[in-house]
Amino acid sequence: MKFKMLLIVALCTTFAFAQEEKESYFGIKAGYNLASLRDGDVDHRNGFHVGIYGEHQLNKHVSFQPEIQYSQLGFKNGNNQTIKLDYIQVPLIFKGYIVKPLYVELGPQVGVNISKKEETDLIFGTTTETTEPNTIDWGMNAGVGVSVNPGITLGLRYYHGIGSAYEDTDVYNSLYQVFVGINL
Repeated sequence: MKFKMLLIVALCTTFAFAQEEKESYFGIKAGYNLASLRDGDVDHRNGFHVGIYGEHQLNKHVSFQPEIQYSQLGFKNGNNQTIKLDYIQVPLIFKGYIVKPLYVELGPQVGVNISKKEETDLIFGTTTETTEPNTIDWGMNAGVGVSVNPGITLGLRYYHGIGSAYEDTDVYNSLYQVFVGINL
C-alpha cells in the first residue's frame, strides 16, 4: 500500500510540475552498482541499474527528479554464496545546483523486491535456492554529479537503507551507484 501511495504521489507531482513554464527533462539512465549489507559481515555484489527519470526545475537552483529503475542489490558471504536481490526502485530526488553544472542530491527511495536467489559455488557446479528478504526496502539517497551539455548527466550516489533487509534482523541494504543519464 505504501508503495502504491508513493508512486501516485510521484506521478501527480511529475504532472503538476510539467504544467508550469519551468524547464523539464525526461530521460534514461544506467550505471554500475556496488551493493552490500550495512551492519553485516559480508562482501559486495557487483551489479547494474537501468531506468527512467523526469527532472523538473523548481527554481533557478533546485529541481525535483522522480525516477523508476531496475536495480541489482545483494551481497557475497564467506561460504562461497552470492545472494542476488533485484528491486524496482522509486527514488524521489531533490537536486541543488550550487554552481552549474555541478549539483548535489538528496531524497527518499522505496524499492520492491522482484527477485531473490542464493547461489552457492561448489566444487562440481553451482546450486541455487530462493531466499526470503523483506518485500519492501526503503531508505535515503545522497549524491553528487555534473550535468554536461547537451543533456548528459554523470553522477555518483549512495543509498542508505533504513528498513531492514530481512525480517527480524538488524541488517540493511547499502548501495553505491555510478551512472550516466541522457535527456530525451
